[in-house]
Amino acid sequence: MPDYSSDGASDHSPGGAPGGGHRASLWLWSLLGLFAACVPCALLVVEKLGSALSPVPLVLAVLAALAGYVLAVRAVVGERFAQRPRRSRILVWSAAGVLFFGSVAVLLVFRPPPPPLTRMSGARDVAVAGFAAQGGRQDRQVLNDVAATFAHDMAVRTPTATAVRSYAGEASLPLAQLADTHRGALERKTARFADETNAEIVVGGLVSDDQAGQTTLRPAVYVRADQIPDSPELTGWFLGAPVLVARGLESARARAQLTSELTRRIGALAQFVDALDTWRNGSPTEAGRILDGLLDAERLDGAGGFVPPDLVRLFHGHVLEDQASGESGPGREKLLTAARGDYLAIGRDSPAGRRAALSLQGNAYRRALGPTHSCKPGTVRATDLAQVSKALRVLSADPGMSELGRIKATVNLAQVEQCRITAGLVKDDGTVERAVATVRAARDLTGSADLRAFAESIAAVSAAGRGDLAAAVDRIRDAIAHGREPVQRAVWHGLLASWSLARCDLAAGRTAQQDALTQLAAAERAGRAQSELVHQYEQAFATELRRAEERCGTSR
Repeated sequence: MPDYSSDGASDHSPGGAPGGGHRASLWLWSLLGLFAACVPCALLVVEKLGSALSPVPLVLAVLAALAGYVLAVRAVVGERFAQRPRRSRILVWSAAGVLFFGSVAVLLVFRPPPPPLTRMSGARDVAVAGFAAQGGRQDRQVLNDVAATFAHDMAVRTPTATAVRSYAGEASLPLAQLADTHRGALERKTARFADETNAEIVVGGLVSDDQAGQTTLRPAVYVRADQIPDSPELTGWFLGAPVLVARGLESARARAQLTSELTRRIGALAQFVDALDTWRNGSPTEAGRILDGLLDAERLDGAGGFVPPDLVRLFHGHVLEDQASGESGPGREKLLTAARGDYLAIGRDSPAGRRAALSLQGNAYRRALGPTHSCKPGTVRATDLAQVSKALRVLSADPGMSELGRIKATVNLAQVEQCRITAGLVKDDGTVERAVATVRAARDLTGSADLRAFAESIAAVSAAGRGDLAAAVDRIRDAIAHGREPVQRAVWHGLLASWSLARCDLAAGRTAQQDALTQLAAAERAGRAQSELVHQYEQAFATELRRAEERCGTSR
């Protein structure tokens, strides 16, 4: 009787013919590899052709492919490895998993990056980031259409120097977080978006529906950190007054009415952008006049819009303080008092409330310095400084404050405590060093570089007060390396010169003095410093250098 055992075992038993087993294994791994690669490769081809997938559809497609792959591997294992040892089946599953996830990794590595956002080139350009649905009840495409129409209409109404562009279909900012108290992710992504597009102002909004079908849109405006380098804590989103759409956004007429109303309200936004640009370019007085006009218009007609009154008051107060920095005597006190009135007019529950609270403490610190604008013993208001220090400790730990705001509060706390130490009001208990260490350890955020530099300058003054001039020089060099504001850097170069000359390092002192004058010259050209200030520095530097040469010898 013929023996068929060898033929029957060729494919299904360990004792099959070696050639047949090799061919079966080759067929098996080729099939698994092909299936593992086909779906990711198909997705890659789709993206290469221009139909880029967002993360959610991409993940769903990969999961669907994984489910089909698991079923295929299970069928193959059940058919060809049912009689094999358990170890062999585990090996097949492991190898199949490596093949699949390896192909997905290849997809992610070679996935084309998203196209760069169009960069705007003007000094007063506006980017429309889009509108988000609160609760997700609005159609995304409808909201994108509203954003595009609004950008088009706004471009017609704004000055020719201002370009307006809608990025609603290109960028994906989590604008729904505008309804939340904590907007950390939104703030960080918007900062990157603003840097990439180079927009002076970013506008957006939040759309919500009630049960009756009425739609409300709350416009919002984002202020960049580099527009206000002296006050980066003012950076962020600000919600404006709501706009009611009685019949929702389903009809073209309702959408046209909404964009028409938004366009009608952009006059204040254009003026606000003008005020920020004027202030940044060294004309706080003119910027103050523009903001005065916005506040007067609000009092007259109460019209809301992209620029809420509290936002105007907040910036108006800071502009007044900037003007006060160039004044002395009653004029300075009058400006600081007016700024304080702006901050007090902002309610605690306002979206700008916490920023106003921080600004109020900065204002109180300036007023506590007295007529000499310094921390010399006997010239400061001790009680006021103690109250400011206490309030800043609370604000620096306030979870409702933005991260940048907490960093600013911590820096200001170090500043106030160092002033109290210099004035002889308190002993150095390590508060300054702890505050500076906290700022150093903070995340690198847009606008935090200047705060970190300011913190290093405070640490330098603290080290000099302890008599450690070597540490003071190192710290002030760190501050100079990261600071951008020319007048501030001139002051820091002046400190570096003084401490270097005190150590008889005449070469470093001369270089630092020249660097300070270079910074002041740049500030004067930009309208940030007066020629009298440059002359005062030149005279003071000459006297200081001559005395150092007499003390140390000119050869050093």
